[in-house]
Amino acid sequence: MKRTVIITLILISTSFLYAQKDTTFYRHEVRASIGDAVIPSLLMLSDDICYANFTVAYFYRPFKWFWVGGNLINYLGPKISYSVREYDRNGYFHDVTKSKLKYAVVFAPEVRFSFLNKKSVILYGALSGGIGLEDGYDKRWQKYPRLFPYFHVTYFGFSINFGENHNIFLGGEAGIGYKGFGTIHGGYRF
Repeated sequence: MKRTVIITLILISTSFLYAQKDTTFYRHEVRASIGDAVIPSLLMLSDDICYANFTVAYFYRPFKWFWVGGNLINYLGPKISYSVREYDRNGYFHDVTKSKLKYAVVFAPEVRFSFLNKKSVILYGALSGGIGLEDGYDKRWQKYPRLFPYFHVTYFGFSINFGENHNIFLGGEAGIGYKGFGTIHGGYRF
C-alpha cells in the first residue's frame, strides 16, 4: 500500500511539472467576472433579497503555478422602498416613502495555484478572504452600514486563452463562499 501511494505521488508530481512546462508566461492579469452570489443572499441579507455580484481583479504571477492578487467585489440587490413617519415639533406628522439600493462591497486578497498551465488552457484552484461593507435596509432592523467577514474557496477554475499571443482569456470558476457557486470571467494577461 505504501509503495502504491508513493508511486502515485511521484507520478502526480511529475505530471504537475510537465503541466507547468510552457513557454508563454505573462506576469500580470486583469479580469472581470459575474457570479451568482447565493450565499450572501442567504446569510448576510434579508429574507427576500437576492444578489448578483460583479468582480474586478488584478493578479501578479511570480511563478508559473502561483498567483497573488486582490478582488474588488460589488454585490447589488434590488431597490427597497419603505415608509417613514416623520414628526415635527408641533406634533404634526407626514409619511415619507423612501427607497434605498441594497449593496455590499468587498476587498479580498486571493492566492491561486494552477495545476495545469498550457498555452490554450489553465486549470487552477484559489483561496481568498477579506472584509466587506454592507449597506441597505431590511426587515430585521440591523444597523447599517456594517462590516462582515468574507471567504471564498475556488475548487476548480479554468481559463481558455485566445488571441495571437494567447493573452486574452474567458473562463469560469466553481467554488463555495461569498463569490457564489459559479462565476464566469474574462480578462487580459500582459
